[in-house]
Amino acid sequence: MEPSKKRGRWICGSMMVFVVSFSAAQGSLAANAPAEKRITKQFLTSGQVDLAREVVTLPLHRGRLSSGETVWFVLTDVSDFATSKKMGLTWAPSLAKAKDLTSTRVAEMDDSGKFTFKSGRIDFSPSQTLVGGEAPNFFPPKTARPGSVGDAHYSPLVRVTNDKDIVFNAPVIAFDVGSEKIAFCNGSPDYSVVTDSVASICPDKGTVDLKLRFGFANGKHLRYLSFDANSEESATLESSTFAPAESDILQSGATEVIYTIVNGNMGAKDPNRQGLDSAIKGEGPSLDILAHFTEINAGYSPMWDVRLAEWTKEAISKDQRKLITDGDDLEAKSASGLLVSPAGGPVKTTGNLVNCPVVGFTDE
Repeated sequence: MEPSKKRGRWICGSMMVFVVSFSAAQGSLAANAPAEKRITKQFLTSGQVDLAREVVTLPLHRGRLSSGETVWFVLTDVSDFATSKKMGLTWAPSLAKAKDLTSTRVAEMDDSGKFTFKSGRIDFSPSQTLVGGEAPNFFPPKTARPGSVGDAHYSPLVRVTNDKDIVFNAPVIAFDVGSEKIAFCNGSPDYSVVTDSVASICPDKGTVDLKLRFGFANGKHLRYLSFDANSEESATLESSTFAPAESDILQSGATEVIYTIVNGNMGAKDPNRQGLDSAIKGEGPSLDILAHFTEINAGYSPMWDVRLAEWTKEAISKDQRKLITDGDDLEAKSASGLLVSPAGGPVKTTGNLVNCPVVGFTDE
């Protein structure tokens, strides 16, 4: 098929760069990154990870709305342990806390595993646009428009009413299109019909390659995926779907905490580079920190409560900025006043929520 005609706009200060998608493959994490990388612990075992391409291949599921539209989606996490083992999904027991939320969609699953959803539509036709602020403060952006938008009933969480009310994380990849419209087995997908994190998609084979994102947890490199966010800004920065309905998940307890540095060190080759200013400028991923994640346990959730952290002018003047890879380290720096919330005071929740299933730790 023809390469995508949709173009995301990425504009930093007075410089304009046209890219296929803001989620284009994220380069090396720091200067002199090792040539060989491997997954040391994989949580989403249904996926095949390719660190050379920085993608994970997942099974592509085809379901439908009760009104008849086709729903293309993936499954990443589930609240039930036995189901997680059977399907190779990440066990996320805290998702059970979200089963009765308004935003959690309702579905039924037949004997062959096909889903029929009661609600939840997504428009993938918008072009993703990010306009950075004036240098050197590229964040907050002047403009942030996500490349896909969910309706008032869409969230990635789905409660299966005819199977013990199990809650799945089932983000939508494409909506109301036939297989011929999304067949991009060799890459260059049309982002007006699929989500911006797709690297390639092959309905006939039942697979989709999704771009991995880079971060840290417990001092180690972490790979994860990003599908949905409850704010336009977060959805644009994450190259994901704007899903305003999922905001009520924040109050459910079915969340983890993720820290995002705003104004870390700049420079693509700086080993301490980190943060949104650097990412929006185009130097590399923001390298967020999942607060206290070490292993899958009863508290794990793919739904992350975003907390912004900004280095103070004093910390910068005293050359105390460095790469942060551990949530405890960040919280200690917040307690000592080196890091603050952009809104003032200690680092705290922003009210932004992102759906970012973990894939695994790497050894780089």
